[in-house]
Amino acid sequence: MPSRKGLLALGLAAVGAGAGLAAQHQMVQRRRRNDPEASEQFGERRGIRSRRLERPDGAGVFIEEAGPPGARGAVFIHGSALRTDMWHYQLPGIGDHRLVFYDLRGHGRSVPKGDADFSIEVLAADLEAVIEESGLEEVVLVGHSVGGAVAMELCRRRPDLMGSVVCGLVLVTTSYRPLAETTGGGAAIAQLDRWIRRPLEMMGPGSRYVDRLRKIVRPSDALFIAVSMIGFGPAASAKQIDFTYDMLADTPSDVIFDLIKSYRDFDMRDYLDEIRLPVLVVGGSKDHITAPQASEYLAAHLPKAELRLLEGAGHMLMMERHREFNTMLERFFDDQLGAGGPHGQ
Repeated sequence: MPSRKGLLALGLAAVGAGAGLAAQHQMVQRRRRNDPEASEQFGERRGIRSRRLERPDGAGVFIEEAGPPGARGAVFIHGSALRTDMWHYQLPGIGDHRLVFYDLRGHGRSVPKGDADFSIEVLAADLEAVIEESGLEEVVLVGHSVGGAVAMELCRRRPDLMGSVVCGLVLVTTSYRPLAETTGGGAAIAQLDRWIRRPLEMMGPGSRYVDRLRKIVRPSDALFIAVSMIGFGPAASAKQIDFTYDMLADTPSDVIFDLIKSYRDFDMRDYLDEIRLPVLVVGGSKDHITAPQASEYLAAHLPKAELRLLEGAGHMLMMERHREFNTMLERFFDDQLGAGGPHGQ
């Protein structure tokens, strides 16, 4: 039977835990009350034109656009387990440029995910198909996280497009090698990935059961804080954090497992010097998913790269620092596509 001292210690620990949870809840509620983005209707903003692209293996790709039509424009590739809605602040338009957004296969409205092996190479082939279907003769590729990897992979597999069709890249919080090796935590995360690799592969066929479990798990203050710390800088909007969690929670588990496997063999280190395009590399100093050192490495090894490292920003900087980000995009688009946009052709 526990001693009186043991019972007292347990009681004090319980009181301390309760006080900690109460303080945590108050902090989250305070962030929500003081949120300047609280009125934003995330997930409801749509492009002015939309369509579907059917891929040979049965995958469906949802595409939407902003800006005037034309043969010059930018294609936006979102990060893993997200969707086109993450470009909430870019969907209204950037200058006078044509903007094409699409959901990666298996994400958002791009279902079904198709029968092809899920890989960076397949995602790059989808990107090429989006460019061709859109009739773009000159394009800047804007890739966030794994979307940046997909953009670079397209340059590797189709070098003939560089300088002829693809005239520039914007790599946003993007890695150049397996994500587990460039995330915050580095070697420890890579070791963890090796430990869980087999269990994840075994779990894949049972992903529907994982999805059922995820539906039971409700957003909590702890989950809010976790998404905030991992994906955002310290001053990020609570509404942006909540919406990012919603996008992550809506992505099917089998797609997430497929993406984790697809990262493992991605390595651009021996190819970066062949991407002789103007490249804008944008990173966040508080990014804990793709460490800022990855952005610095890309900028140092890409022949025509410019680095913009946003102090205090995290992985989702296109949301939390959208005004600065859009200004950078407009300048880069003007330089690579012409200040007049499609009307200037």
